[in-house]
Amino acid sequence: MVLEMVRRTRAVLMAFCALGMLVSAGCDTGPRRVPASGTVTLDGKPLEFGILYFNPDESKGNTARVSCTSPVRDGHFNVQTSGIQRSESGPGVPLGWYKVNLRVNMAGELPIFPGQPVVKINPKYLDPDKTPISIEVVDNPEPGHYDIKLDK
Repeated sequence: MVLEMVRRTRAVLMAFCALGMLVSAGCDTGPRRVPASGTVTLDGKPLEFGILYFNPDESKGNTARVSCTSPVRDGHFNVQTSGIQRSESGPGVPLGWYKVNLRVNMAGELPIFPGQPVVKINPKYLDPDKTPISIEVVDNPEPGHYDIKLDK
């Protein structure tokens, strides 16, 4: 009788464990993201506005299929991720290397937002294939790890 009770209890526990594994296997939480924020300066002064793009750097092993962007406001940014699936999207950035480029003007002549002045910036920062800015997103960055310094 006791042996039968132990067998039933064990069978119930195994069924719950199996169910738990099935449920967790069906939940796609996407890649783990970590906060990535910092400052952007242009010739030593805070960049007033713009949009930063963190592009996965395949040459350094980052094959993530995500879009990581952040508006720049008064020299500060905080990157968000947009993924193919909703579970891949949200605050922060998946770990890995990124090439970072910036958009401050549209077509080089018009401000991104009406009423903003056109910002002169070195064109190398505008092209994701030519930008010299390469940043590794890590778990515990030192203060200033994500700060970006640009020049005209």
